[in-house]
Amino acid sequence: MGANASQDEKNLFGYLAREFETLDERPLAEVDSLVLACLSYYRWPGEEVRGRDGVTVRELFRAECFDEMTRGLWDPEGLVRLLTAVAASPRFRDVRVCCYVDDFDETAEKQFSACTLRLPSGGAYLSFRGTDNTVVGWKEDFNMAFETGVPSQYAAISYLELVEPLVEGPIYLGGHSKGGNLAVCATARCPGRVAARIARAFSHDGPGFTEEALSDAGWLDRAHLVSKTVPRSSVIGMLFERQEDYAVVESSTSGLMQHNPFSWVVEGTDFSYAEGIGRGASFVDKTLNEWIASMTHEERAGFVDTLFSVIGAGGKDTFGELGENWQTTVPAMLRELGKLEPEERANITRALALLVRTVMPDFELPQMPELELPQFELPDFAALEQGRMTSLEERMAQLSNPTPPSEG
Repeated sequence: MGANASQDEKNLFGYLAREFETLDERPLAEVDSLVLACLSYYRWPGEEVRGRDGVTVRELFRAECFDEMTRGLWDPEGLVRLLTAVAASPRFRDVRVCCYVDDFDETAEKQFSACTLRLPSGGAYLSFRGTDNTVVGWKEDFNMAFETGVPSQYAAISYLELVEPLVEGPIYLGGHSKGGNLAVCATARCPGRVAARIARAFSHDGPGFTEEALSDAGWLDRAHLVSKTVPRSSVIGMLFERQEDYAVVESSTSGLMQHNPFSWVVEGTDFSYAEGIGRGASFVDKTLNEWIASMTHEERAGFVDTLFSVIGAGGKDTFGELGENWQTTVPAMLRELGKLEPEERANITRALALLVRTVMPDFELPQMPELELPQFELPDFAALEQGRMTSLEERMAQLSNPTPPSEG
């Protein structure tokens, strides 16, 4: 999630380096929310952060803890840079991190973490972690396609109810990626007495919801509290999108890499906004959402189970490990794909390509001519975004009829 030094002027790092007003002088807004949402990605050390009073961000800026705080997360170097900037910022350095929880349950397919950020101006921001690089965490995301409540969504509601009596002043909720979905879900489904204290719920490129969830009375009554931002090439934030209003933010990168919050363009004290999402992203979102919507509940569940059985064939718990051990994981996953019927294989391959491009953007599928494996061509999302793909039908036909292995 890092950003080059030359880009710092127009991203979160530049914002933190130049904006010195306190939250008393300028109230919390969209860019501030993204900063605070990213703070839930850290694995905060010690027991003090789990208590009610917590510890200030600048006290948590400890070089000896950097590895522990960022191990297994996306872009550890970028996260250390962000923490450095936050700890130095007059706007954020006195924020207190408290009520930290980190709950991972492979059996329940649950990956949940959150922390409460006590604001020096009064009130609190409940920050929900987005998806980490575990296979279990990503399966829970896909389970949102057919379940009205996944374990982390219930955990987010419970967390809000637990923290609400412990803090004074207005309550903000927010998160990036899945964390944004959790913030909105907690807002829509918490008791009325708790909802009355919510000032705003921020979703930064968080997945949307099923039709059933969005028809809920809680959602309809509280939708005005939600502020959603997505980048131009949003795929993750537009998954399952139905009724949520959203603003489109410019990014300094392209394609699925725009999910990276450090690439979002900041002008002055606000994001630089675009008129709509990119053509390629819109095409991918529409295709995926129509594909998911056409399935029954049972078909969706079966699809997700099959997708992750292919990933599970790699025998690793995280996508980082899958990439690092590609000599064994990729052949195992391709063999599992080869067992599927052509139509099912086409859909699974497309979803697998989306995952790979999202969680391992720098990974290139290696050439393995010496192995007797079925040959699959992953969808070219870069070409799709730039409008070079002639038609979905043509591409799906290619996937459904893979080129046989060459002889000799």
